Amino acid sequence: MRHLLLTAFILFCSSFMVSAERSELLRQHYRQAEIFANEQRFDEARREYQKVIELEPMLPQAYLGLGNIYLAQFKFDLALETYTQAIELKLQSPEIYCNRGIVYTKQGQYERAIADFQQGLAINADYTPASFELGFVYQQIGEYEKAVREYERVLPHRQGDLALHHNLARCYFRLGQVEAAAQQHAIAQQIREFQEALDAAQQKIREKPDDPNGYMALAKIYADHNQPAKAFEQYKAAILKDAALMEAYDKIAALYIQNQQGSKAVTVYKTAVGVDSGYTKGHLMLGLLYQQSNQLKESARHLEIARQLAEKATETTPNVQNLNMLGAIYLAMKDYNRAEATFQKALKVAPDNNQAQEYLHQVRQAKKQESD
Repeated sequence: MRHLLLTAFILFCSSFMVSAERSELLRQHYRQAEIFANEQRFDEARREYQKVIELEPMLPQAYLGLGNIYLAQFKFDLALETYTQAIELKLQSPEIYCNRGIVYTKQGQYERAIADFQQGLAINADYTPASFELGFVYQQIGEYEKAVREYERVLPHRQGDLALHHNLARCYFRLGQVEAAAQQHAIAQQIREFQEALDAAQQKIREKPDDPNGYMALAKIYADHNQPAKAFEQYKAAILKDAALMEAYDKIAALYIQNQQGSKAVTVYKTAVGVDSGYTKGHLMLGLLYQQSNQLKESARHLEIARQLAEKATETTPNVQNLNMLGAIYLAMKDYNRAEATFQKALKVAPDNNQAQEYLHQVRQAKKQESD
């Protein structure tokens, strides 16, 4: 929307007989106002918009921008006056009517708010902020069926919006649709917990920006909530803080594998073993990935490196983690007898270890298939 308004602003300037110097000055102030607004430097943004209006009082986009600043600062009377000026200058934008409707809502002028939201939707029926705000007004005045209708229009476009799911739950409950209300309440609760976890992780990063653990925690939250792109960013940030953090490489590769991008996972694991040649799991995963792509020579090479590393680790520390790793390598090498014996040792060390039990089941299934 801001890009469109800036484009409209430039077209406006070019359509009037103004000097090149004055036109450039207008653009500079307008762009600076947009920058300040995006940075939430509202007083500075307000002054820039006011300079634009002083230079060109007939520019509706400047009034819209100024009104948005007043709205962000909770100066509702000034926002209302400014939005109205933009409308009087024939700015036909769903945003302007929606934002003025929000001001009317906050002032309790619900009929005027409804009229503005409907006008915004008349300009653009797909402008979901107006549908949401219209639903909210209907909810406030007890017209729950109309509120639900508007909220449901928005739902496909704003999945994960806490306010939307919370409001829907309340409206469904008021309409006696208990099951639907419970479903929306559960979704809202999940979103709330996600946001709280996100805030806590981000706070840890602010407190200790050089600690990779904060980035790892934040990445896990994103990964658990099916936001792989954001998870990638945080895992990479963790690696920038500690290039030898093998867990971060493993998590990035796992995301690639989940998205069926095995070649990218190979690149990640190759980078990891380049940083730490003793990274056993990295060599194991390279062996498995090369098997899948039928690069058997490379697969065998990495599995052999993994075997040597794992055997040395189990000789030094024969715990369940090291035994499971060694058994997994034998399984990948199709050495089923040694794999079975290794997992049996692991279960003697930790009888209730689920991973060892699952691996042992896989080995026995593989041996059975081989003998059939």
